[in-house]
Amino acid sequence: MIIEISIENYLSIKDKVTISMESSASKKLLQNLLGPNKLLKTAVIYGANASGKSNLIKGVFFIYNLVKNSHMFNIDMKIPLRSPFKLDEDSLNKPSRFEILFIYKDINYKYGFSCNDDKIIDEYLFYWPNGRESQIFNRTKTKEFDFTIDKKQQDLIKSQMNDNVLYLSRATQLGYDKTKEAYEFIVKNVAINYGPSWVDFTIKRLHEDPKLKDKIIDILKKADFGGISDLEVIKKKGKVQGFEFKIDKGETTFVPIKEKEEDIYDIQFQHKTKNGKPAYFSMSEESNGTEKTLSMLGPIFDILESGKTAFIDELELNLHREITKLIVKLFYSKMNKGAQLIFTTHDTSLLSNEIFRRDQIYICSKEPNSNTLVKSYLDYDLRETSDFEKAYINGRVGGIPFIDESILE
Repeated sequence: MIIEISIENYLSIKDKVTISMESSASKKLLQNLLGPNKLLKTAVIYGANASGKSNLIKGVFFIYNLVKNSHMFNIDMKIPLRSPFKLDEDSLNKPSRFEILFIYKDINYKYGFSCNDDKIIDEYLFYWPNGRESQIFNRTKTKEFDFTIDKKQQDLIKSQMNDNVLYLSRATQLGYDKTKEAYEFIVKNVAINYGPSWVDFTIKRLHEDPKLKDKIIDILKKADFGGISDLEVIKKKGKVQGFEFKIDKGETTFVPIKEKEEDIYDIQFQHKTKNGKPAYFSMSEESNGTEKTLSMLGPIFDILESGKTAFIDELELNLHREITKLIVKLFYSKMNKGAQLIFTTHDTSLLSNEIFRRDQIYICSKEPNSNTLVKSYLDYDLRETSDFEKAYINGRVGGIPFIDESILE
């Protein structure tokens, strides 16, 4: 479970911004809190276009990508996807900083690092195995390491480090068990839907798991998705043009590889004719909303059941507001086994004090040629019973665009 994430000097984010999942003392909507730690199950981020909402999700992806892949970097590689705040000359010469606090297997962790285009500057990992803080490693000035445990083993790992590689990544790949849990949480328990669709994951899961199929059909029926009454997923062999993830000179690309035969899945949506006979439609014949809903529900159910944390940019895209609301409410349901959802949206119909507490709502704002600022509803003179949507639309909490309508004259 995520406790908080902080990002500094990355894209439109100049000064440190933090999204915290720690709850306030409010007694409102206690079903929105997770277990004895009382962490928030969801957090929503609003803001005008170009305010930096998506950059928060990109920052999480940067952490994920670097932790997962940096052990494969060549010694002279640039750090991929790193982009400091460019509207301030001082920021261009400063490192980008990232920190994540989380709970995994009932143990608290704090992991962070800073980097420029060429190297990791600082990096650290602390944990609380017995309720007391213990340092696993602390890295400063790129090459200097402080080890208070397993010094002999960690010194050996240090001797195999490159400047542009995260110690967390390299140590885990070399079999060091004290970094394994933190690496595993970030790489396997953080799910980010920034950009690519999750539809292929859902279709494969539908073929493997009849219970998932029943859940999705039930939702599609109740949400009145054009009369869909059933789904059929057909598995077959076929030649596919594969792609390989590569990092070259700081750029991440997907390079085509030779065609190979793999399992492919085709999905058909069953409708009924006027005579009650089944009629089947392919994905391309269904609406964008149907495809988006299907692509979301497979991973969402997996996230709920496995207690992962989901980061989703523009959750409402191609979805009816009631479907968006349903997805949020799934995280408050009995299906949730320790999962969290952090997402951006423009859908103000969700801004209800019956869905969110004040501590769950964040507002991004950014003046032209300036940096992203992030505030919580807790920072404003609002009550838990206030009209959250009205406060946002009226500009009381910022985060809405100023439209110069002189263009219409």
